[in-house]
Amino acid sequence: MPLMEGECRSVVAETDRPGSYAVTWRTQDGAVAAGKLVLDSTALRLESGAPRGRRSALTLRYEDLAAVEMARRPEERILDRPTALVTRAERPLLALAAVDGPGALHELVERLADAIASAARG
Repeated sequence: MPLMEGECRSVVAETDRPGSYAVTWRTQDGAVAAGKLVLDSTALRLESGAPRGRRSALTLRYEDLAAVEMARRPEERILDRPTALVTRAERPLLALAAVDGPGALHELVERLADAIASAARG
């Protein structure tokens, strides 16, 4: 909606708004889960549903993450999809694949890398 003369509107920076992505991820035991990844101001949250309405969530603070990069080798991919690898301090890699396609994954990687770098700067 256009602004009328004398009106103003608050604008929230892109990095300040939470983002959510439909993803699959591979856990440390090799199992693949599906659900939603939410980027908020201090952490990423992986949420999944389960049979009989049970839900589970995993929250990872950005300060506990070391890096994120695109998987290079076929064995690193989830279901042969483009996959991002998240390095966690003293924990196994977390592999993420966006269900919405490679464009969504590249956006997710960029936003997550920015959040990790920001957390490292304190």
